[in-house]
Amino acid sequence: MAFRFALAPLLRLRQSIERQRTLLLQEAILRVARAQEALTQVERHLTESAQSDLATLASGSTGAELQFASVRRENLYHFREQLQSDMRNLELARQKAASEYQQAYREREVLETLRARQRRDYQQEQLRRQQLELDAAYLLQRWHHQS
Repeated sequence: MAFRFALAPLLRLRQSIERQRTLLLQEAILRVARAQEALTQVERHLTESAQSDLATLASGSTGAELQFASVRRENLYHFREQLQSDMRNLELARQKAASEYQQAYREREVLETLRARQRRDYQQEQLRRQQLELDAAYLLQRWHHQS
């Protein structure tokens, strides 16, 4: 008789949940990375804008050009603040996804450990039974030889 783990359906469910949590964690990590990249680009644009404004001011630009540059820079500052807020929210979502993945991993690992222990016990019991059968056969054979 082959080994049969009674909780196999639950183990498959836990494995499936763990895979789902892995995908959600990967997605959360990707979102954080994308937001970080967008924030880096905005920071770069702000730096370039400040340098450009200095050059434009030194070359004697018009008031309208300075006003436009100021509005553009102000929009970039607001956008940066929004990205920073989004980053905080995305990081919290990533932490939550990581926590949920770790929980799913532990729950699956508990069942894997239980299955391994039950398989080991089953194999030991099979070996014990085989040894008893061999012992019984030996004793029977010895008894026939004595008779």
